[in-house]
Amino acid sequence: MLELHVCNRNGAVLRAFALGDTTEVIVGRDESCDVRIEAPTVSREHCLIEQQAAGSTLRDLDSSGGTYVGSQRIDSVPITNGLEVRVGPAVLRFVETAL
Repeated sequence: MLELHVCNRNGAVLRAFALGDTTEVIVGRDESCDVRIEAPTVSREHCLIEQQAAGSTLRDLDSSGGTYVGSQRIDSVPITNGLEVRVGPAVLRFVETAL
């Protein structure tokens, strides 16, 4: 099962979410988001996690601050075990866990 760990820049896990069979997860600062990051550098709806049978993808939703893998701003990236994506002050880490 795929888990999303929301971490600070030092790598400490602040929250963890089991993504399970959810097909879409919206990350942003708005109260309606599935994963909420309260920071002014995070857009109301910042990025989207899409899970499909063919694989999972993280897609930027035209955020003003951008979504980064390393130092590269991305529009979309396939989600793999261990992927780390920077959204504002947070790092989203994807971890494949055993049931």
